Formats: sequence, structure tokens, C-alpha cells
Amino acid sequence: MTIVLIILLLLTCGAVGLYANSLTRNAALKSEIARLEERLKLAEAQQLQASEREKREEDRLRLIANDIITRETDRFRTHGEQRIREILDPLRENIDSFRQSVADCYSREARERFSLQERLRELIDTNAFVGREARSLSSALKGNTRSQGQWGEMVLENILESSGLRKDHEFMVQQTISNANDDDSRQKHLRPDVIVKYPDKHCVVIDAKTSLTAFMEYVDAESEEERRLAGARHVESVKRHIDELASKNYQDHMNSLSAEFVMMFIPNEAAYMAAMQLDAALWQKAYDKRVLIVSPTHLVSALQLIHRLWAHDKQTRNAIEIAEAAGRMYDKFCGFVGDMNRIGTAMTSARAAYENAMNKLSTGTGNLTSRAAKLREMGAKATKTLLDEKR
Repeated sequence: MTIVLIILLLLTCGAVGLYANSLTRNAALKSEIARLEERLKLAEAQQLQASEREKREEDRLRLIANDIITRETDRFRTHGEQRIREILDPLRENIDSFRQSVADCYSREARERFSLQERLRELIDTNAFVGREARSLSSALKGNTRSQGQWGEMVLENILESSGLRKDHEFMVQQTISNANDDDSRQKHLRPDVIVKYPDKHCVVIDAKTSLTAFMEYVDAESEEERRLAGARHVESVKRHIDELASKNYQDHMNSLSAEFVMMFIPNEAAYMAAMQLDAALWQKAYDKRVLIVSPTHLVSALQLIHRLWAHDKQTRNAIEIAEAAGRMYDKFCGFVGDMNRIGTAMTSARAAYENAMNKLSTGTGNLTSRAAKLREMGAKATKTLLDEKR
């Protein structure tokens, strides 16, 4: 009986010990569970804070990037507008100049066509006036060689002024040129009545030679013999003038200009016709000596042709200037298009570079922002923090 009680007592003590040990282990487990739950809550809180920081950092970086893009876009826009103004302002000026040049060219063409008709009428009236003047002055000039020469020069100048050519521009009056003698090297100063220039650096010399004394005797002769003798004297007078002009060699001493012939101007149409009729070979003989005999009608036609040459030369120069202005405008426009293409390429490259940078920094897989946050959570020693962490 005693043994049974001892056994029961031992079993009871063992059960109590086991129960006490179980209580102790349960308390330790509960404490560990509580500690683990606390660490889990702390980890979740830290993860939430890290996510919030990452989101705030991403938002901040996005704001910074947008601000940078806005500033750069404004800078590009300002620079582009300034560059466009620098290109377009001269381009607009060139276009306006080109438009004005074309308008002026057409306006001048219309004015010249109208003025040509007016000048032709004026020349016809002038020619008629010259004829009347020659008849009215014939008696006063008869026998006075100097007066005849002055009258011939006056008729020549009147025709020149009516031709549309400008004095001291397209023609010069009484301009002195030098003629060096090949034998004695002495210089003779020559002074032709008129030098008319062509646009191509050529010119023609015009000298008025009036032979009215013998011609008037030819007209007033009462017998055929007197008429024949007076006609011979008239032709001889014209020949002397031809030889005189040929001996001066104006054509060989025109400095920068080139002249092939000298025009011998007979200011009276009737005197010219009489000389041609009395000696049919007279004109050819003069031509062989590089002298062209011309009457008022011939001179008017020749000067009008020269005037048209100058007008055509002016139109040609205007057309060349217009073509050059158009070329400059086209070159400037090509430069403008090239600049705009380069600006567009630069903006596209900047945008692509920004997207790549943001992808590496905060938006892409394994971006730098998330990696930096994890390193700091793992205990990485750092002396600096992101702006959001300072707040």
C-alpha cells in the first residue's frame, strides 16, 4: 500500500512538473510569436514607408523632369523663334525686293513702250522741223562756211536730244581724244562733234559736215551747164569732207572704246540726196574709207536702234539682278529648312534621352531609386539622403 502511494505521488509530481514545463514553454512561444508579429508589423510599416518614399521621389523627379523639359522647350522655342526671325526677316525683305524689282521691270517696260511711240512722233516732228529750218536758213547760210558748220552741229544736237539717249551718258559732245603720230611721236588732240556709245563698249563717231554753198548754187542754177558745174563742186565738197574725216582716224584712237566707222552727217536731206544722185559711187567710196554718209533720216533710225540696244541691255541687267535675288532667296530658304530640321532632330533626341534616363532612374525594372532605397534599408552607410527623407 505504501508503495502504491509512493508511485502515485511520483506520478503526480511528474505530471505537475510536466505541466509547469509546458506552461513555461507556452509562455516562451507566445513571447516569440508576439516579438515576430511586432517585427512583421515593423517590416510592413517600413515597406509601406519605402513605397511611399519611392512614390514621392518618383513624383518629385517627374516634376523636376517636367520642369526641365518645360524650360528646355521654352528655350528651344525662344531660340527657334529668334532663329526663324533671323532667317525670315531677310527672306521677307528679299521677297519684297524681288516683287518690287519685277513690278519695276514691267512698269519700265510699259513706260518705255509708251515713250517710244511718243519719241517717234517727236522725231518725225523734229525731222520736219529740221527740213523747214534748213529751207528757211539756206539763204542766210549761203557762202558762210562757219555759219553752215554751226547750223549743222545744232541740227545734230537736236536729233540727239530727241533720240532718248542721254548726254554725257550714252553720248558725249565735243570730247577731246589724243592721236599720236607714228613718225614724230607728237600728239594731236582731236575733238569729234559727238561720240555715241553702245552697251558692248563699242561706239560710233559722228561729225557734222555741211556743204550748202555749192548745193544752193546747184539748186538756183539757170542753165544745165551751171547746174552741172555746181553739182560737181557740191560732190567735190562732200569728197573733201570724207577725206578729212578719214585722215583723222578717229576709230583708232578711242581709248577704251572700239569704233569701226565714222558717221559723216549731212544735215540737209536734199543736199545728201543730190550728192548721192550726182555720184552713185560716192557712198561706197566713203564706206571703203570707214566713213558712213548719213542724212537726218538715216541718223534718226540709227540713233533709235542704239537707244533700243541700251533699253534691252538695261532689261537684261534687271533680269540678271532678279535671277540673283531669287537665287539668294532660295539659298536662304534652304538654310531655314535645314535649321528647322536640326531643331526638330535635337528636340526628338532630347526627349528620347529624357525617357531613357527616367526609365533607369525611377520607372523601369530594377531602377536606381528602388535599389538605393533597398540598400539603405539593409543598413548601407550613407552621408546623404534624398530630399523627401530630409523632410
